[in-house]
Amino acid sequence: MKNAGSYGLAFAMLVAAAPGHAQDRATDPLRGVAHCFDSGEFHARSRDRLPVTSTSRMVDTSAGPAPVSTADGYRLMVYRESAEPLVNLKVERSVAGKFDADRTAIMRQLAAISARVKPPYKLPVETSTQLGIDIAALNNPAIGTPGVISLVQLFDAATGTIATANILNQAPAVREYASQEAYDALRNRFVTALASCMAQSAQ
Repeated sequence: MKNAGSYGLAFAMLVAAAPGHAQDRATDPLRGVAHCFDSGEFHARSRDRLPVTSTSRMVDTSAGPAPVSTADGYRLMVYRESAEPLVNLKVERSVAGKFDADRTAIMRQLAAISARVKPPYKLPVETSTQLGIDIAALNNPAIGTPGVISLVQLFDAATGTIATANILNQAPAVREYASQEAYDALRNRFVTALASCMAQSAQ
């Protein structure tokens, strides 16, 4: 696709640098989700917890920057079989009473990214629900796009947990999907695995 790279540039800006070492915390409410990928088809090779001092992050919307609260959080780099990571994953717990506002800010961020794509190309916000977990995604139609191919947000209202999965384009020599169809199937398996783990961790 001729201007597919522009999508990748927009997505790539969303992949923030890994946070510093976390300070001591008395509890670990995200432990179950943070360890979703200890084993199995997808597995994490790094896991960094947010510092206690990180209480919010900003997202860009059409109305300007908006805060998303972070009472706690982890960042994981998730692999499958390739030497390159497949997913840059953030799992965050909203501050009590702020989940709805955080979700609204993130949905407005997705809408703003979608609106920046120029006709005749389209990048719609796709929504679904799995096991009580609401999902919103931007899926680039070109697997060769630099940076991030899909940005997937998962919302668990029961626990106030928000997961942000940036699914990455891998170098052709080590890429784990040979076609758009193969990529779609791989992405869907990962999202289903994450939604299932989030739902189980909420019980």
